[in-house]
Amino acid sequence: MKRILLISLLGVSAHTVAQNRTDLAFEGNTVAPSPSRGVCPATIPVTDPLPFNDSGDSCNGSNSISSYSGATECDGLAGFSYGGEEIVYEIQLGATNNVGFSADLTGSTGDLALFLISTCNDGSTCVETSQDAIGVGAGPEVIDPVSYAAGTYYLYIDSYYDAGTAGSCGIYDLTVTGALPAELVEFAID
Repeated sequence: MKRILLISLLGVSAHTVAQNRTDLAFEGNTVAPSPSRGVCPATIPVTDPLPFNDSGDSCNGSNSISSYSGATECDGLAGFSYGGEEIVYEIQLGATNNVGFSADLTGSTGDLALFLISTCNDGSTCVETSQDAIGVGAGPEVIDPVSYAAGTYYLYIDSYYDAGTAGSCGIYDLTVTGALPAELVEFAID
């Protein structure tokens, strides 16, 4: 009887080996699967004080979103695929924050673009974009300062070309300008 139980356990184990926590079908996954959204990739926090500056290489990312739509600014892109590797920044905004984003692409080997979305890994929640449709290394990509509704936003640096192909990724210098929510440090009544 022990031998039968062992064979049964090995069968279960072999069945679940292919699954992991990032697989939406994984039994222990708490993220509900959705046809338009997967698991949010690792994000880089945009921190105060602004301006926030960061340099990176999107070749270190992976492709999690291939299309963007939503706001009028993004709807014209619905028929285009953005299959390149992505780097994702996360930013917390208050109701009166006015922020802008700029990516210098000088020397980049990628056809990079910026997409600001309101739900991580859901391209249909795109609220703003900057994509020049000119080609590799063209730029800068700029999203002018605007006041957005309070909440968490995700800035995707993505490319038109499919991951692993020429033009799919490259270096960038990101600058975020404006103001983030004020933080109460101390409160006293005299």
